[in-house]
Amino acid sequence: MASQTNTSQTANVGWCHWHKGPSGTAVLVHVIEQGSGPGVRLYACAPCREQRGLVPASELPDAAAYRAYLIHTQRCTVCTDSSRCAEGSGLWQVYKDALAVHAF
Repeated sequence: MASQTNTSQTANVGWCHWHKGPSGTAVLVHVIEQGSGPGVRLYACAPCREQRGLVPASELPDAAAYRAYLIHTQRCTVCTDSSRCAEGSGLWQVYKDALAVHAF
């Protein structure tokens, strides 16, 4: 008797808010904050991102700058909650400047 194996795999299917359909390549591209209640997260698939020039939220300048700042402060012994070294201050300024510019 032949044994049956389970060949089905769980697909990582998300939702694309631009073409309004399921997608295996959907990533977060925008968060709409609200004063009260939950905010809204918008996801886009790879083709819609390419067609519309959408950038994944993790690749936006403010996210990349903050990530660089966090990586620095994890290894820097001078940077603390109340003070920063010269490099840490520079990275913090890049992050603050990136927050002022949005590509939406």
